[in-house]
Parts: sequence; structure tokens; C-alpha cells
Amino acid sequence: MNHARLISLAIGILQWGAHALCFGANSELKQPIALAWLEETQTLWAATKNDQSILRVHVDSKAWERVFQVESPLTDLHRIPGTSTLAALQSSPGRIYLFDTARQEAPVDIASFSIPSYAENIVSSPDGRCLYVLHRWNHLATILEQTNEPSPEGIPDYHVRQCIQLPFAPGSQLLVSDSDTWIITAAFGGGMALLNPHTGTLQSTLERSIHNIRDMVLDREHHNIWMAHQTLHPNATTLRGDIQWGFLIENKVSGFSVKNLTTDYSSSEPLQPKGQLERPGNAAGDPEALLWTDQDEMVIALAGVGEVAVMRRDTTQVYRSGVGRRPSALAYDKTGRRVFVANTLSDSISILKLDPAPQLSSTIRLGRLKELSELAQGERLFFDAHQSFHGWFSCHSCHTDGHANGMLNDNEADGGFGAPKKVLSLLGVADTAPWSWLGKRNDLVEQAHRSIQTTMREIPTQEKAKALSAYMKTLPPAPPLKPDLPPRRINQGTELFERLRCDECHLPPTYTDEDVYDVGIPDASGSVAFNPPSLLGVSQRTHFLHDGRIKDLKDVFTKQKHMLEKDLSPQELALLLDFLQSL
Repeated sequence: MNHARLISLAIGILQWGAHALCFGANSELKQPIALAWLEETQTLWAATKNDQSILRVHVDSKAWERVFQVESPLTDLHRIPGTSTLAALQSSPGRIYLFDTARQEAPVDIASFSIPSYAENIVSSPDGRCLYVLHRWNHLATILEQTNEPSPEGIPDYHVRQCIQLPFAPGSQLLVSDSDTWIITAAFGGGMALLNPHTGTLQSTLERSIHNIRDMVLDREHHNIWMAHQTLHPNATTLRGDIQWGFLIENKVSGFSVKNLTTDYSSSEPLQPKGQLERPGNAAGDPEALLWTDQDEMVIALAGVGEVAVMRRDTTQVYRSGVGRRPSALAYDKTGRRVFVANTLSDSISILKLDPAPQLSSTIRLGRLKELSELAQGERLFFDAHQSFHGWFSCHSCHTDGHANGMLNDNEADGGFGAPKKVLSLLGVADTAPWSWLGKRNDLVEQAHRSIQTTMREIPTQEKAKALSAYMKTLPPAPPLKPDLPPRRINQGTELFERLRCDECHLPPTYTDEDVYDVGIPDASGSVAFNPPSLLGVSQRTHFLHDGRIKDLKDVFTKQKHMLEKDLSPQELALLLDFLQSL
């Protein structure tokens, strides 16, 4: 058995008592990121990222209490079907916390066990026998199976049954039990993997020219899958006309038939809701979370514009209601016909009543309103689609969670339009000046200022640019896919890297350079010299070179033969790829 019982104050868990009852008196920024509603006990639970806590929320009194606190940020919260047990997911180190919500008195019984790191998303089989966890930077999916003997406290016990290597960094998942299909989508592009949930076998990999697939949900009959995503069009410009009419970027909820998913996702036009989610002048930046109710309504959290949309299957009418900043999670009260909304960057939970028509009912504050630091303001701005013309997109829309969506965008960073270029990652951006493919931006504050002005087409201020710059400087490089490469292999890789003269453009320790270099691939406007992107975290990217022509790191050397004087031997290629994936 791979878990440890936690009681009292063990490993930093803070048990709750009457003294923990708060009415918004705690000034710490909590950042709620996941919710769970228990219909039987009419209780709401929240997992927080910054505060690293599980909160029990008293909806009627608008009070909350901290049930326990863990050692690093939480990423998800999920109810085990048929039980009163919730599973909370911790990213790094990877860990699952199981606790029984039925117990009212302290201490709350908690079971905890280790899983691989970078755990981001958890679902379960309908009977609760299996848990399915996605690990973003490891490109892993883990299947956990329930043991035959529950714990003395009655909490289900699980062990890791299988770890599955995925073809991409995973983002969201959906289990379609009716068809024995496990759907996993890419975190940074339009990839989709179909697996057998019983064996973990990868059955097929699909691709679509979309990005930011943030959530998926089944309709009531399990006939169709609905997906929240964005579509960035590489041939549109960042001029206001293209933005306003949705030519540049679209915020969508698209549907795909479960029965014909392989065909529909790869080639056919997706299903569309009867209602129109956004219109010119009133965009729906960054759709995030989805929820399908028992009354055939689809609820969509529009994270970038701080709203929630409600669509009904039998009508074209769309209800949109303002909530807090970056609504990122939803929970549904079937009895009271209420939707709870976690406003991550407002430290609040909004309550939306669905009858007789959707409308905001009240707000539960998780912390005292206070003046934000420059860094916190920068984080808000990064995820705020109102910084773009009419709310069509945020910085996060192209730089997903600070990384990159793998798409091409035609903006004025290279001096004009007509030569779309691959969106660059902002992870580790503090140490990789100059910026832009042409290497002409040397001040990060100025870069942020120009991006708001010429890409997002809104009015920038020096304060906004400084705050955005402060936030971006905190983003570390993406972790390597192979962090545990043996020292001997790293030394051999370093020697090969230097022998091939890769370090002339990608100079350690940042593996980039301040200069520009002719790589033999001119862009559409005639530019031939480009600034080399940092190779730190290169294993987490989906497309390569300035025009994104290469989709696989291996193909950079086998098909493009990037800056090679002669072909690499199979042994040299394997060594170079291992070395790059360790950076």
C-alpha cells in the first residue's frame, strides 16, 4: 500500500476547528481553482492554489473554514462516485489527498499517497474503482485502482496500477463509459488522444487546428462531447478590423459526435450550439470550464472577460452574467438550481441562479479586499481579455499558462504584416532577451507595452506594462521531459552539442544568444536572420523554427537538418535528442 495516514499536524496538514471559521477575515490571497458540490449534505468544497488549502464553504451564511492545508499548490478536486469522499490533487510533488466530507467534527480523516509530479487533472470511473490523473510536464497519464480493503476510516484506498506515456503534454480529459473511451487533449495545441480506460492502450491520436482546450463535457444522453477552446487564424492580422469580426481569434464551444469522434474531430465541421456565444463588440475571451445540467443547459465560464454564459439546447438565446475575475471552475446544485463559480483572481465564489432566468444571486468572499501588489496586478492583466479590443483574447490566449499554443500569429513584432510566426513561450522570458523572432525588443516593459498596443489593439499604460513585465519575470522555464538523464549521458550530450557547434547560437546557461543568425529559411517578408529561442524547456514545445514548419524535435535534424554539416548517425541523433530533452 503506497499511502500514509495523516493525523493532527503531520506533514504540514492543518486540521480545522471552530476557531477556523471565517467571514472573509483572512487577507491571504487564496485563488480558488476547483469546486465540488455534495448534493446529499448541501455543502460546497473548494481547492485553492495560492493558499494550498481545502475549504468548506457555508453557502447560506457566506462563511468558510479551512479544513486542511498542504505543502504546495492544489490543482483539482473530484468526488469519488457513490461516496462522500473527495480527492484533492497536488501538482508537485505529485500527491492525492482523500478525505471524508461526511465527518463534521475535527480531526478530519485524510489519506494521502504519492503519484508522479505535475498532476493537473483527475476524473474517475463511474463506479469509483479507478482514478485517472493527467501529469502535464511529464506527458503522463496515471491509472489508480481501488484496493479490496478500505481504510479503517472508511476512505477508499488506491494504488498506482499503470503509467502511460502520452504523445503530448496533457491538458483535459473525459471518460465516456458508454463507449469505453478515454479522451485526453493537449494542453498547448489541438492534439487529442483516444485510449482504452481499462488497459490504458493508446488507440489513436488526432489533430485539429485549435488550441486552449480547457474543458470537455458530455450532454445528458452521452451522444455528443462539447469542448471549450479557441481558434487562432494565422492568416489574419492583429488590426482591429480582423479582431472585431473574429477573423483573428474565436472563442468557441464546439461539439463532436461520440460515435464518430475520430472522423468528426479530424476532418468534419464540429457541431455548434444554437446560440451564438460571442458577437462583434461583445467577445467571450478564454472559455474555461463547462458544465451540463440535468435541464439540458450548458454553462460556460468565460475566464478572460469575467462572465458566465448559459445556453439552452432548445433555444438560440444566450444568457451572459458578470461574475469575478478569471472564473475557472463550476459546480452545480441540482436541487436549488444554482451554479457555483470559482473566481480565481478575485478570491471569491459567485452563485448563479438558473430559474426563472440565469442571474447572479450573491458572492462569497474568501478574503478581504485589499490593494494588490504590482506582481498580482500583472497576473490579473495577463489573464484579462479586456486588455484586448472588445475582449477577444488575453495574453494567456496565445501564451497558454505562460507557455505557447503552438500556433502562428501575424502581428507587427517583425515590423509589419504578411509573415506569420510561431508564438514564442514566455516561460523563462526574464533571462532570454532580446525578444521577438527578429531580436529587436530589448526591454521587457517596452515589449509588454507594444504588445497591448499593436497586438491586442488596446490603450496601454506604463503601469500596466510594468505590472505585466513583473509577472512574466516570475515564470520559470518549462521543466525538461527527461530531468533524470544519467550524468555520463549528459556529458556525452554536451560534448556532441559543442562539437556540432550548436553552442555558437544557443550559448549555455540560457541556451540562446543576443544576436540574430541566418538559418537558411527566409520568411515571407524576406527576413533571413532570426534570434535563436532558448533551448531550456525545448522538449515541451510542439512546433519548431520561426514558421513552425517542423512539428517534431527529431525532424529538426532529420528532415530540416538544421545547421548540420552532415547527417547524424542514429547514435548521435539519439544522444542529441536526449540531451536537448534534459534541458
